[in-house]
Amino acid sequence: MIRLVLAVPLLTLATMFAHAEEQMLLTPPKGFKVVAETGSDRTKTTVLVPQGQSVANWTEKLSTQVLFKQADEAPEAFRARAEKAALAECPGASFEKLKGGTENLYPVAAWIETCPKPKDGAGPLQTWTKAVQGRENFYVLQKAHRFTPDAKQLKALTRLFDASRVCDTRVPGQRCQQK
Repeated sequence: MIRLVLAVPLLTLATMFAHAEEQMLLTPPKGFKVVAETGSDRTKTTVLVPQGQSVANWTEKLSTQVLFKQADEAPEAFRARAEKAALAECPGASFEKLKGGTENLYPVAAWIETCPKPKDGAGPLQTWTKAVQGRENFYVLQKAHRFTPDAKQLKALTRLFDASRVCDTRVPGQRCQQK
């Protein structure tokens, strides 16, 4: 199962990855800190958790992943693959589609995965995922919870996912400005 994240207010992936002008804009929730970053010439993953938590001990986790030069897969195909992998890891997992189609002229898919009994035994796990097919790269945003978010948290999650987007400074109508 893919996990991703990014942090630091108004930080763009382009700032961190200097790959052309295409980038994912994301403002992490207040109080989140970067706890892990990994990268290669093919991928870059950043993981954030709330202050006081760690990559090994968390109740909420935000992840971003950029798959460099891997923009061939449609978000819905990525979603189908991710769901198949999740079912293998968590029998009984369920999925809810949040969004499909295009966003800011990019193909996008967003969904919620709920795993009632993760193999690590840490209790229920709910993961919101947003996958965006860029022209140059593929972008994945995930927010995982080891609890069921309440109404206020769901509203904040929806705002986070709606405000995060891929943009390209070279394409008219796709200005890279944070919502």
